[in-house]
Amino acid sequence: MKGFGLARGDLFVLAGYYRWAVRYLIVSDLHGNWPALEAVIKEARGYDQVIFLGDAVGYYPDGNRVLDWLRSVKATGVMGNHDIWLLEINAMQIDGPVLEILSWQAERLSPENRAYLSSLPWTAEVEGALLVHGSPLDPLAYLEEIEQARDVFDKVKHRWIFHGHTHLAGSYLTLEAPSGRGQATPEGGATGRWVRYNRYASGGELIVAPKARAIVNPGSTGQPRDGVVGAAYAIWDADEDMVEFHRAKYNLEHVLARLHHERFPMWLYERLVLGK
Repeated sequence: MKGFGLARGDLFVLAGYYRWAVRYLIVSDLHGNWPALEAVIKEARGYDQVIFLGDAVGYYPDGNRVLDWLRSVKATGVMGNHDIWLLEINAMQIDGPVLEILSWQAERLSPENRAYLSSLPWTAEVEGALLVHGSPLDPLAYLEEIEQARDVFDKVKHRWIFHGHTHLAGSYLTLEAPSGRGQATPEGGATGRWVRYNRYASGGELIVAPKARAIVNPGSTGQPRDGVVGAAYAIWDADEDMVEFHRAKYNLEHVLARLHHERFPMWLYERLVLGK
């Protein structure tokens, strides 16, 4: 906390109130891309615990290494669509490269990592924040439009909501309208709850005002789709009401080598080169 000379992770002893000041590393949509996650691990600083927003597996070959790390740091995580597809792959009709990759990963998944993946809930809470892969209204749905965010803010009362799934780093913000009156959207559309979207593909800092609420997507660590190359992650400081967005650079040739070795499709490398 600023002004009290406390380092990150120090114990707050203020007016008889005891708690640890904790900062969280937030990662999402890792998709078996170990070189990307490794870059985040090497770059990220000043965090105490890890939040994982789903999709440890899928697309890239190193799902086991990704899950080994998540287990080792005791990450608080939620289930993603690729995670549940892998767990249920034997009951699915394998059609197309996405499911073929998941089938390949399922055959090689360690018993410990399968148990961890199976234990993930659809939603979780950390310090009053709601964690979900897709939308709080449907964990498998994309939350990518102003109207969808407005609906979530109307129906879910958490001040902080962290999600992934879209692979786009950004945030939706809202303020409660006074006396229940509507407010115009930034686009000048129909009246209703005021909601604004901010894009953080190139990094940045979000500070949420005391009466504001936020839906935050850290972006995808394993396969960004917002046009910026690198491994996306965020640092959340709950006591400062702040999220820092980051993009770790790494050598994409390491991923290319893994794809060649396992004979994975090359369009997976091309997506990383383009960042989308």
